[in-house]
Amino acid sequence: MGNRVSELPEAYVLGEWDFYNITLKITPDVLIPRSDTEHLVDVALEYLRNLSTINYQLSTLNCLDLCCGSGCIGLAIEANCPGVEVTYGDISEAALAVARDNGCKDARLLDALKPPPTDFGHYDVLVCNPPYVRPDDPALDKSVLDHEPHIALFGAGEPPEAILGDGLDFYRALFPDWLSVLKPGGLFIVEVGYDQAGVVKQMAGEAGLEKVNIRKDYAGHDRVVYGNRRGGEHG
Repeated sequence: MGNRVSELPEAYVLGEWDFYNITLKITPDVLIPRSDTEHLVDVALEYLRNLSTINYQLSTLNCLDLCCGSGCIGLAIEANCPGVEVTYGDISEAALAVARDNGCKDARLLDALKPPPTDFGHYDVLVCNPPYVRPDDPALDKSVLDHEPHIALFGAGEPPEAILGDGLDFYRALFPDWLSVLKPGGLFIVEVGYDQAGVVKQMAGEAGLEKVNIRKDYAGHDRVVYGNRRGGEHG
C-alpha cells in the first residue's frame, strides 16, 4: 500500500495550466508550471523594460530560455514585454514538442550541461529553471515524484534512488559555460531550491557575474539568483 502511485495531477488531467496570466498546454513530458517560477519572469521583465527605456533606439531585445520545458518562462516574457525575441532550449525532444505546441517559434535541442555551440548568438537575458531537486529531499511531494518528468527534476531519467548528487550539477556547468552567450551587462537568472541560494550565489560570483542578488518566492524562500555579466554599462 505504501508504494501506491498517487493520483494524476490536475494539470495533466486537464492538459493545460495557467502561468503568469497565460494558459499553456501541459503533458507529463514537462513540469507543471508553479507560482515560484513567476519570480524569474518578474526579474527578467524588470531588467528588459529598463533596458528598453535606456536603449530606446534598440528595435529588438532577446532572451534565452534554457531548460525551457513547456516554454512557460519565455512565453510569459514575450506576452508581457512586446518586442522581445526568445530562443527556447531543452535536452528533451518531447518537452520541445510541447513548447512548440505552446507557440515557441525558435525551440532548439540544447544541453545545459555542455558548452553552447560555437556559433551561438548573444542575449540580453538568459533565464533558466534547471533540474535542482535532490532525490532524498524530504520536501519532495509524492505526486511530483510519481508523475513529473525525472529528467526535469533530477537531470536524469533513472529512478531517483539510482541518482547521486546535491542538486547543484547544473549550476556548476551553467555559470562557467553559458556566461559567454550573454552580451556585456546581460542578466543571468536561475531558479534554485529552497536551501540552495547561498551556494549558487557564490558560484555565480566566482564565475564572473557581478551585482549578484537573490529574490524570494511567495513563501519567503530564496528562490531566484541573478547577476550581470561584467562589461556592460547598465545592470
